[in-house]
Amino acid sequence: MPPSHPSDDDRVTEEAADWCLRLQSAEVSDADRAAFERWCLMDPRHLVEFDAMREIWGLSASLRPRMTVVPETAAAHPAPGRGRTARSAAVGVPSRRRRWAMAACIAATLAACWPVGWSFGVLPGRVDVFLGGGRHRMVELPDGSTVDLNVHTNLFYAQFRDRRSVLMDHGEAYFAVAHDAGLPFTVFTAGHRVRVTGTKFNVWANDGDLAVTLAEGSVTVSADAAAGGEPLRLTPGMQGRFARDSRFGSVAHVDPLRILSWREGRLVFDNITLAEAVPLLNPYLSQPLRLADRKVGAMRIGGVYDVADLDRVAASLPRVLPVTLASKDGELLVSAR
Repeated sequence: MPPSHPSDDDRVTEEAADWCLRLQSAEVSDADRAAFERWCLMDPRHLVEFDAMREIWGLSASLRPRMTVVPETAAAHPAPGRGRTARSAAVGVPSRRRRWAMAACIAATLAACWPVGWSFGVLPGRVDVFLGGGRHRMVELPDGSTVDLNVHTNLFYAQFRDRRSVLMDHGEAYFAVAHDAGLPFTVFTAGHRVRVTGTKFNVWANDGDLAVTLAEGSVTVSADAAAGGEPLRLTPGMQGRFARDSRFGSVAHVDPLRILSWREGRLVFDNITLAEAVPLLNPYLSQPLRLADRKVGAMRIGGVYDVADLDRVAASLPRVLPVTLASKDGELLVSAR
């Protein structure tokens, strides 16, 4: 298959968005469904992008018609939300930014058919997008919930007739969810879902890794339905963690105040490894860190750091640890001395 070009990526995204609209229409016909199957078989990117668009909108899995023939090339790729980097490299699916832009365009296009879609629980009654920037900010959701967004964290909120859905594919956020037993609140992130009705919890997602820390109430964290695995049920003071592409998580008791210190402009490292610290540091750095190998990743660091001063902290690592720093490809490569 020839390499994908940006204009071709845009075409795939637009066609996937168009199929999302057509298939949720009350007038969709068997001929339309057959045409959709043919479109999916034409290119392995088509089905991958359609599922990614459907995931962004939180649309029902039943929106996709049952495929009578599964394209082998498409089936070989992971489902949306898992293995994102490998998927993009393998089939050249459109970028996250284009997909979010297309989702915003769909919001305007759907205005006419929205009431019908809402009544069937297929379309949300309200959609909001909250774009994070270079600093911590607090936003209020339409349901009265509040969310603290850490730097470079985006949220997509959709309120349906019978549920509330949030998509946060990368970053960190602290949720104080307004209680409503009739409208369960679910955060979709890193190929997992965090389900609550009303509680306070922190979600951190980074390249498929996920950590959920509970401050109040209770939450259930589960892998994508297709991945299976046993859900984690958390109580206050517990943190559930899932490694990239893992169906099974681990639970540990933590100090929520330490985990949530970023809300006060601080990072607290309690003798953690560099492998654990670097993903927490990088969102704040003008030049992100990259670890050369596992040896340097196993070194430990502790202390309380002001997030406004982390560039200086990164530059001073060779003075506190046996490491060297070298600028390479826009990153600082951390190597053992």
